[in-house]
Amino acid sequence: MKNYIYAMRIFLFIILCLSIFSMASSQNFEGGLLVGLTASQIDGDSYRGYNKVGLQGGGWVRRMFTYTVGGQMEIRYIQKGALKTNTANDPTYERTGLQYIDIPLMAQYVYNQKVLFELGFGPEVLIKAKLEDENGIVPMPDPKYNRFTISAIAGVGYSFFEVITVNFRFNYSILPIRAHPSGQTYLLNQGHYSNVLSFGVCYQIRGN
Repeated sequence: MKNYIYAMRIFLFIILCLSIFSMASSQNFEGGLLVGLTASQIDGDSYRGYNKVGLQGGGWVRRMFTYTVGGQMEIRYIQKGALKTNTANDPTYERTGLQYIDIPLMAQYVYNQKVLFELGFGPEVLIKAKLEDENGIVPMPDPKYNRFTISAIAGVGYSFFEVITVNFRFNYSILPIRAHPSGQTYLLNQGHYSNVLSFGVCYQIRGN
């Protein structure tokens, strides 16, 4: 049953990507595909470092309001989480894998027709969470990861060959992705937060 639900979520994601391409065919819009890598950690747990490497991919649609200012909407499948590897002095291994579908909404500023600055936010839906230790997959302990969250996103990009743009982004969850196991909170520290660096390649699909 779980595999069926997961497959249905991926199918819905594909349908949403196709909807983006349909929007891009409208006048004054452009759109295409995006793929890339992520490096992530979870602020609030006991591990540090962008050690969890993952994938991202999806579709995007953009409209330029002036020659330099535009807006872009995306639908992405993105992998996040945290990783603590074992060492000779510490045999503990722990890997948290979180898979999301998010919808980044970005304001963009184009400088000198090549350099792109962007700022925005992205609502996110958790579609799968998995925890592994040195013995394999283990049940996810309470408190569970929240089904819905939202991240702030800032990035910079550079355009190549008119149809290819590479970007580097910083994603940080505005809302906690999970409560602290202790249940304690302090001021803005309300739980665990997703902290992600990403590298992406956007390809523009041009019509006839």
